[in-house]
Amino acid sequence: LKGSMKETLQIIDVGANGDGVAKTQSGETVFVPLAMTADVVEATIDKDKEGVLRAKIAGIVEKSPHRVDAPCQHFGVCGGCSLQHMGNAFYQTFKRHHVLESLLKAGISMPDHIRQIHVPQATRRRANFATLTTKDKTIIGFHERKSSNIVDVPNCLLVSEDVRRVMDGLRPYLPVIAGQGAKMDVLIQCADGVCEIGLTGKVAPGWEAQQALSDALRTLGLARISLRARDYESYKILLSEKAFIKAFDSLLVELAPCAFLQPSFEGERALVNCVMEGAGDASCIADLFCGNGTFAGALMGGREVAAFDSAEDSIHALQKAGVAAHARNLFKNPLPADELSRFDCLVLDPPRAGAREQVEQLAASTVPKIVYVSCNPQTFARDAGVLQGAGYALTSLTIVDQFIWSAHTEVVGVWTR
Repeated sequence: LKGSMKETLQIIDVGANGDGVAKTQSGETVFVPLAMTADVVEATIDKDKEGVLRAKIAGIVEKSPHRVDAPCQHFGVCGGCSLQHMGNAFYQTFKRHHVLESLLKAGISMPDHIRQIHVPQATRRRANFATLTTKDKTIIGFHERKSSNIVDVPNCLLVSEDVRRVMDGLRPYLPVIAGQGAKMDVLIQCADGVCEIGLTGKVAPGWEAQQALSDALRTLGLARISLRARDYESYKILLSEKAFIKAFDSLLVELAPCAFLQPSFEGERALVNCVMEGAGDASCIADLFCGNGTFAGALMGGREVAAFDSAEDSIHALQKAGVAAHARNLFKNPLPADELSRFDCLVLDPPRAGAREQVEQLAASTVPKIVYVSCNPQTFARDAGVLQGAGYALTSLTIVDQFIWSAHTEVVGVWTR
């Protein structure tokens, strides 16, 4: 393909990433963002850097019966959501289909019990916004799809009222904190009636910026404001009014700055309930990739629970809260099979890369029950193949749609020997 070309495309499917799928006149596969199965669209087709054909809709010739008007005024420009044009029935089927497709491709035997849980809108208690300050305005929002441009989203339908309040209240302070013409990422996190802000970038020099930070902390009722220079670095507290304490059932944990929480209370409860059901009456449990104690807190009542994670801040916070928590890199140094075999249930919630190294040790163990929480159905399916090959059976599967209107889906699988 040399240069752009225009074509009328019949959308035949929606891919795992949420883009419509069509065939060009020459029979090549092309991906069409914001398109729906059974749409007919006029589109401009280009090749991306990887040589994949991607199209941009110029107009809809024939609208799919599954297409609806997006509820958000920013949809189509803002890159925060990609599936608001799907009718609810189609959307829920899409979420289920791509989880089950990943597992079936990996040869996993499906359980009798499969359920779906959908978290409602306006529940996101943790959101990372991109910001830009200019002479005329302050933009707080998300990047456009595949672009560095930032879309202001004052009426975002994803976030909770607490996040929206902090987001709106921060606007007048940002030009002074960041400086004119500066970009800065702002993480807003609220839980249990406490809110914090994490800034990524540079604070403007001078006492005015320091005063603006202090004023924002006080007037917005924040627990603290933290800063890091760039992504993947740890946040350091700039100003603090009080500790950020999060309850995980009866466990109270004083969180490190901007420590990871599930993005919504409703999503957290859904995952915790799945883990508790999966663990059943197990009395000796290992919580692998434990984070800040989301599952350990619920599991601890009357049980022996050992928690493991590589995030030393999280482990220190859990130890301070009274949890038997251990700092350990489970990718480079997974718990060995003989050590795992002393537990009667394993809970693991790895990052998107999955837990191949740890799962291989699990497969060689005698642990009777495993509860695997995953934010990536593809790596879950890969690891599932290892467990099934070792004699474990998937007895329960729950699909949790916590990242609504996006292609991301979480799953909880319960495995028994």
